[in-house]
Amino acid sequence: MRIFLLAITITIAAGAFAIGTTPVRAAGATDRYPYCALDGVTGATVCYFSTREQCGPRCISNPGYVGPQGASARRATNRRAPRS
Repeated sequence: MRIFLLAITITIAAGAFAIGTTPVRAAGATDRYPYCALDGVTGATVCYFSTREQCGPRCISNPGYVGPQGASARRATNRRAPRS
């Protein structure tokens, strides 16, 4: 019975996590920074750096970087129109 309850709890938690995640918004925040720090063990990246010096020795160019004009355009298109 305990295993069954644990399995249900894990399933509900995983479902809630999957529904609650929005990768589009997450990507939208990191595309404004030109550099990413690369984790040598997991391969994960953290892309919140404006200069190579900030991100350290395992620094790579951000493949999703859109530049200052692209970030401004994206912010403008994400705004909702005022309600009438």
